[in-house]
Amino acid sequence: MQATEEGYEKAKAILGEFFPNFAIVVQYEDGSVWHEANNSLIEKALYIEALDMIREEKRAEDTDVEIDWEEEEDEPPPWTPEEDEEE
Repeated sequence: MQATEEGYEKAKAILGEFFPNFAIVVQYEDGSVWHEANNSLIEKALYIEALDMIREEKRAEDTDVEIDWEEEEDEPPPWTPEEDEEE
């Protein structure tokens, strides 16, 4: 438990230095979850936003996307080195 508290205090100090609001979620090996935040309303909003992002990424992974690349023909440059040599 001491390591957990020390880890949380370090994470809280680092996040608090750079962000006005944050939430920390930890899942232990046994599957249990611990969470903490510095603002309960912001914590809920962050969880909702994170869940939406995860769902969107999952939808993108599940979508079969086929890209049809159109290759353009190489066009000669507007001048050629031979033209420069003739002048």
